[in-house]
Amino acid sequence: MDELLELLNNVEDTYEGFVLGVIAYVKIEGNEKKIDMIKNFIIEHPEALSSDILEFITEKTGFFESVNRHNRMKKESAMM
Repeated sequence: MDELLELLNNVEDTYEGFVLGVIAYVKIEGNEKKIDMIKNFIIEHPEALSSDILEFITEKTGFFESVNRHNRMKKESAMM
């Protein structure tokens, strides 16, 4: 996680919301394996901007499925 944080903070147009959003995303249960995918993308594309990285995350890592799963779990636990 520390390496990902460092990579995100070194993106040319990085900003706090970008870094916090990506970190929050990989902390969702079941997303731990996506850390390496995101790190590898940043390492392989050192010129990538935050928008490029966010596009990769939404298109290649199952972003919407993860968020939907997380929201369902939160809703279910709130009903208990």
